[in-house]
Amino acid sequence: MTEDRDLAALLKAGNTDALEQLIMRWRSRAEAYAFSILHDSQSAEDAVQEAFARIYALRNGLNEDCSFSAYLFTIVRRICIDELRKQKRSPDLPGELPDLPVQSAEEEYLGRLERLNRIHLLASLNEADRKLLLAFSMEGKPARQIAKETGLPEGLVRVRLYRIRRKLKGMSNNEQ
Repeated sequence: MTEDRDLAALLKAGNTDALEQLIMRWRSRAEAYAFSILHDSQSAEDAVQEAFARIYALRNGLNEDCSFSAYLFTIVRRICIDELRKQKRSPDLPGELPDLPVQSAEEEYLGRLERLNRIHLLASLNEADRKLLLAFSMEGKPARQIAKETGLPEGLVRVRLYRIRRKLKGMSNNEQ
């Protein structure tokens, strides 16, 4: 039986039979590894095929002295992680989305009233506090980024945001 190192050297020289032997030797273990990450047999098979395709495309950079299996499993892991990231960015949606519940006229009126109340409360803040709260709540910026942009210490930004929210909550409770 030919060693992986010898097959890698032959592959580097352009021998496609060496690639076939490496595929036959490592495919099932690589697919099992990919399946342990992706939990989907078709995606695991695709990931391993992609890994072998990349190995063939980059065969000139193969180092015969390094473990072929470590090289293969590193590539498979990276492909699997990329696949998981893609799935996270665009989750599968069901075929039909359920209808959204329709608000009654009363609920809609109360919702508008609440939004107007929030706008009024926001307008009652001084400009510096309003900018901090909007950056944090509406723009979704973390306190660290707000601190960097405003030149304030991060701890002070956190304290001010806490006090602003507490003040708004108190004003909201007083109006009810």
